[in-house]
Amino acid sequence: MSEGILNIMIATDLHYLSKSINDGGEAFSKMMAKGDGKVMKYIEEIVDAFVLEVIKRKPDALLLLGDLTFNGERVSHMELAIKFKEIVTAGVKVYLIPGNHDINHERCMGFCGNKIYKVDSVSPDEFREIYHHCGYNLAIHFDKTSASYVVKLSDSLYVIMLDTNSYSQNFLSDESLYWLEGVLSELSKTGADILGVSHQNLLEHNFMFTEGFMIKNADKIEALYNKYDVKLNLSGHMHIQHIEDRGVAEVVTSSLAVAPNHFANIRYDKKSFRYWTESLEVYKVEYFEKISRHEFDGVGQRQLVRLFKTHSFENINESDIDKMGKTFVKMNEKYFAGEVFDTAGFEEGMKLWEEQPESFTSLYIRSILDSVYKDQNTFEVNLRKGKNGEVFR
Repeated sequence: MSEGILNIMIATDLHYLSKSINDGGEAFSKMMAKGDGKVMKYIEEIVDAFVLEVIKRKPDALLLLGDLTFNGERVSHMELAIKFKEIVTAGVKVYLIPGNHDINHERCMGFCGNKIYKVDSVSPDEFREIYHHCGYNLAIHFDKTSASYVVKLSDSLYVIMLDTNSYSQNFLSDESLYWLEGVLSELSKTGADILGVSHQNLLEHNFMFTEGFMIKNADKIEALYNKYDVKLNLSGHMHIQHIEDRGVAEVVTSSLAVAPNHFANIRYDKKSFRYWTESLEVYKVEYFEKISRHEFDGVGQRQLVRLFKTHSFENINESDIDKMGKTFVKMNEKYFAGEVFDTAGFEEGMKLWEEQPESFTSLYIRSILDSVYKDQNTFEVNLRKGKNGEVFR
């Protein structure tokens, strides 16, 4: 670490599933055929490649933003803890929080042949015990009513790991809000910077996806962050790569398990947080990038098949359907990746969507238009002049 500079790596929504309870057979294949684009067939290879990348880079800290496991399987947590221990042993501090898929999940299952069977999950206390070496042992403040905690990365930077999943999903209790304000008040007296971390989202990133995505009382947390000058929050959960800024800025990092398999970086130098993403290279899987992209695009294609079966469209033929389909799949791909959508070659498809009666898909397309025409993968928050959200190249 250079004087005053911290390099931080970030990953979220790993959704790791132990091979000891998944043979990749018929039952699992059927479920994934209806899935959301996670490359579960190679999830161990993805996680192992990421662990090696962290060890190679040796950042000052690794932040893991929840949904560590597929659906909270105890054996998946136990295996992940061992993998994370390798990172800690290499000299990198790991800090993590649970997501909504990590504790006492109702669909905590194993897969064998054409059978799906129940497996053990973990309680909040067991989660913290399993991952004791991943932040909980280094907490300088800890909230027993939510398992939120604070760590000190340096004399000038504290990180609040906000847990909204251990005891009540997607919600921070009044007791925890009281704890949070007390911590923020104390930390603000030091003059240090504060970085917020949560699994669910603090800000609205898409008007169609607020319920179940935003923290239910996010407005109260946002008000506290504004009061105590917390300029940046990091979250995951949505599986999209997206940035919002309205005083408190928030960056949602997309899922490590979904194309383009992002992890992120922050460079902190006391003057700013500089954020950027990278795509993980999984060398052990031949043509991994192509496989991952194909898995994700299949989600959009399945959605279109359902749409064209259940909705009537006016004055369109097979050629029009093809154009509309290609436009939607490409735009959806770019939206989740946080990349700029180039309309060249898709003009006719866009026009056809605009002419059709309202459907979930046409409304979704409208909801992402403001996002897909700008890069969502780089961001800078100026900590000294109050000019948040300056994009850098």
